[in-house]
Amino acid sequence: MKPTFLFLLFLSLPLTYSKSGISSEEYPIPYSSTEEKFLDTRDQKTYGVITIGTQKWMTENMAFETPKSVCFKRKKENCKEHGRLYPFDEIGMVCPKGWRVPKLDDWELLKARFSDQPILDLLDTVGWEKSNSHRNTAGLDLRGSGIQIAKRGFIGKGAATTIWLDQMNNFAEYYHAHLYGGEGTYFEATDFRTHEVLHAHPIENIENRKFSIRCICEQKEDK
Repeated sequence: MKPTFLFLLFLSLPLTYSKSGISSEEYPIPYSSTEEKFLDTRDQKTYGVITIGTQKWMTENMAFETPKSVCFKRKKENCKEHGRLYPFDEIGMVCPKGWRVPKLDDWELLKARFSDQPILDLLDTVGWEKSNSHRNTAGLDLRGSGIQIAKRGFIGKGAATTIWLDQMNNFAEYYHAHLYGGEGTYFEATDFRTHEVLHAHPIENIENRKFSIRCICEQKEDK
């Protein structure tokens, strides 16, 4: 069964978030700093860090083990390359001190710094089944980490990834960004192709719906 079809099974809802006034004209493509390193003293794991404009992001998915987090298909080798997958109710315990899960405006500002299909500037050129169109200009190294959709159901590795955002809609549902590699995903009903679906919606079996987390450094105004 094709990855695109699998993802359409649970992405049939329309987008529920409208972008703020952030635009690529206001924030042109920045120069990124030399990659730094950050040591998470909780488990002694080191993460790459890169500065993109005024933001500082980790260049790897979080791999800190929480009670409910899992490796893709529960295989340790997947955690080494793609980090762990987390449920919505553990979002607040994943990032180390001084870091946090990004909010909607963080994500929109990141994308606004790049023009013409900015998601392609965020996707790594490795770790995907198809990556010819990926640019990874940002140096964020987002890979096709896949997701968990049921107790024994894992899909999308190499074809897509989903990251949590630490923000809810008016119905207390967390936003999350589904990102698709290669040619993206296609919605036949609306004749629409995209590399990103960003929304918040009711999720069946939510306790077993687990996504990746990518941390952003707290700024002074966050504290």
